[in-house]
Amino acid sequence: MPAPDTVISRPHPLLVDALVAAGFDATDVHFTPLRSGTDSIPFAATTRDGRQLVVKVRRAGSLFRYPTAAWASARMREAGIPAAEILWHSREACVETRCPGRPIEAEPPTPQDLDAAARAGETLRRLHSIEVSSFGQLDGHGIGQHATIQGWFLNLAPRKVPSLDGLDLPALLHRTRFILDVGSNRLPQGTPRLLHGDWVGRHVFTDDRQITGVVDLESARGGDPLAELAGWSLREPAPMTKALLGGYFDGPLPADRLLPLVLFRLRIAYSLLHFHASCDDHDMVRLRAAQLQADLDDLDHGHLSAVPRITPDARSNARRRP
Repeated sequence: MPAPDTVISRPHPLLVDALVAAGFDATDVHFTPLRSGTDSIPFAATTRDGRQLVVKVRRAGSLFRYPTAAWASARMREAGIPAAEILWHSREACVETRCPGRPIEAEPPTPQDLDAAARAGETLRRLHSIEVSSFGQLDGHGIGQHATIQGWFLNLAPRKVPSLDGLDLPALLHRTRFILDVGSNRLPQGTPRLLHGDWVGRHVFTDDRQITGVVDLESARGGDPLAELAGWSLREPAPMTKALLGGYFDGPLPADRLLPLVLFRLRIAYSLLHFHASCDDHDMVRLRAAQLQADLDDLDHGHLSAVPRITPDARSNARRRP
């Protein structure tokens, strides 16, 4: 995680209690805030014996996902993936090891970042070699919510459509949902694989030689690996996606995977648009709408691409990620 900025002089008792419950001496430990996520508020902590840790506190109203992270961390580490190790967790807090290195994010991407993205692709391929029993968000035992890929793919809860000047969002979202319904039968059939669930540059660490850490495992799920590639491509600059794909595949993207990849992009952009709307982030709503429109138009004309035509530039991507 990025270097912390501010030391908290009077930490919340839950932070101290979490360290003690994990078996550490919390005397005189300083907590420094890290970049917050949707579900957790994380803090860096260094114990008296020099252990570098991250303590996370669940946001009010968010889901209880630390058992999921612990299960996924154990499976990933067994496969040789340098995931953050979950040392202790409860419903409200989590203590994990702090990964060395830096997250793969720069504006614009440097040659070192592109090399790291290629290595991240290799790491992701190893992650996707892990089989799970079902699709969707995993629980603390590695069990997903859906028995079929279609059940997972089409599990899109109805949400209020935002209204923005100059955009006919109801029509765009209706058209997208129609394509998703029709296209669900074109998805590949096979054993679900372990997915990180939020695979973006800021969650993958590097020391500029190798991948040194994978963090934020609370969104782990079972699914098709193409969904993970699609999610990265929507939220990272195009050169980073090309680099990731180059590390993931031993050659070009197989032709039979192109349509499913685009369908997963539509599904993820559809969900992200509603998420941004719930946060009143109109700039990001417009970005997701443009991505949906571009992929729908490309589907109409039969001009599909592994890299989206519209991607966030490096600066806006680093500043406004969900």
